[in-house]
Amino acid sequence: MHGSLLEEFGVEGEWNIAVRHRIRWAECDLYGHVNHAAYLVMFEDLRVEHWRSLGQVLRADQPGPVVAKLEARYVRALGFEDDVLLTLRVPSLRNTSFVHEYAMWKNGLCFECKALLVCVQNGASTPIPEAARKLMIERDGAKAG
Repeated sequence: MHGSLLEEFGVEGEWNIAVRHRIRWAECDLYGHVNHAAYLVMFEDLRVEHWRSLGQVLRADQPGPVVAKLEARYVRALGFEDDVLLTLRVPSLRNTSFVHEYAMWKNGLCFECKALLVCVQNGASTPIPEAARKLMIERDGAKAG
């Protein structure tokens, strides 16, 4: 990621993916604050982008990630037309699962989330594809555990 982008949004730490986003009206509640569920939808887009960056596809007959567990922390409220930076990193993986950490930034941290993702195919857990596993370790810095 470009250093000036990190400075502009007050990002701390190392992140694999960063995407600018402008908060849409549809993502807000009647008070003009970002709805709590909208955060998770925004990060779903990053999850899809990350999976594709691993050379993978999202189809029922192919291995793909599903969310098994989420932990979210809302730090500061955001509202309509706020410019934010969404970030993703992959701290760890196992045989059939891996962890994504997400954060949203505007003048520092506003939201953070940790997701446990399980790789499934045809409704059953399956090993992470070897090519994806290799990239998560070598490119994204995931630690096998």
